Amino acid sequence: MRARAETSEPGHYRIPEPALAAFIETAFGAAGLTPEEAATAARALVIADLRGVESHGVARLPGFLRRLGEGLIDPHARLTVDREGPSTLALCANNGLGLIVAGEAMDRCIAKAEATGICATTVRQSNHFGIAGTWAAMAAERGMGGMAMTNASRLVVPTFAKGPMLGTNPLAFAVPTGSGRPLVLDMSTSTVAWGKIEIARRAGLPIPEGWAFDIDGRPTTEAAEVKGLAPLGGTRVSSGHKGYGLSVMVDVLCGPLSGNAWSFDIAPSFSTGMSPGIGHFFMAWRIDAFRDADEFTAGIDAMLDALRSAPVGEGQPSDRVLVPGDPEAEAEERNRRLGIPVRHEVMAELEAAVEPLGVPFTIGESPA
Repeated sequence: MRARAETSEPGHYRIPEPALAAFIETAFGAAGLTPEEAATAARALVIADLRGVESHGVARLPGFLRRLGEGLIDPHARLTVDREGPSTLALCANNGLGLIVAGEAMDRCIAKAEATGICATTVRQSNHFGIAGTWAAMAAERGMGGMAMTNASRLVVPTFAKGPMLGTNPLAFAVPTGSGRPLVLDMSTSTVAWGKIEIARRAGLPIPEGWAFDIDGRPTTEAAEVKGLAPLGGTRVSSGHKGYGLSVMVDVLCGPLSGNAWSFDIAPSFSTGMSPGIGHFFMAWRIDAFRDADEFTAGIDAMLDALRSAPVGEGQPSDRVLVPGDPEAEAEERNRRLGIPVRHEVMAELEAAVEPLGVPFTIGESPA
């Protein structure tokens, strides 16, 4: 008898990072990816789970496998250049796997920024690319500033509207620090990611007020009734129009500017038909194009130290002030040490997804 290690939270298993990565690679390989492609795609999913963003990690694997199996994604497609300037790139992903082409696009963006000081890059006809922070952090790890964003199929209800018209349209920003751990902001422009609704549905749990709307545009706390998400901020009274505006901005850069469809015309990732694709936008810049890099990181460190040492307000749910990226960095340290938590429901979905591919489902097994 063999069993998987439970976490301290009921309903989860702890899967060692190498075992989870190997399983995902094997599954992608069975779906037609080369070993190198499979490793790259698996890495993008594992990073999300390591950083505690379970909505964009291994739970997404069944959807990718289905779309690959139905020929809705070209696993071997690579980027081609539509236009190029000294500090700009306009690329086409040719319906490639976003988990792969996003890294390639950011690599090209960084290379041009290293030469010219700054580069902005658009990508059209791509697919879901994981968490935006992965790609923004690539620049910070090279001592540069970075941004990454993507549009997505319509899930978000604009302020005063009845139904969804915009995507969750996430954006990420990253810069180096003197500590060696970059400052990374990674956020959707909706109140929550759609994956949080999926998590609640799997667990049969209610969702907080202000997250979502039902088919009639009324607020709901029943995950099964959700037909649209609220923009970041929620309603007009709580400044949801600001999240709505940010979502529009992301869609402009990833849609019309990229030569791609905007969110309203992008097919959902769970659809069975071809989609006009998803658009991405990346930016990278050299710190020393603006000031001495050491002076910059010293200033960033002083700012972050001041924020973290700020007094905590009475009745707050935390005993300290955090800065963007702190929860994810702490989750990564914990999950590397203890293993990545995967919900029981996700494990069942994974087993069902790989069975037709003949992939043994052995992740997380240890002697009982």
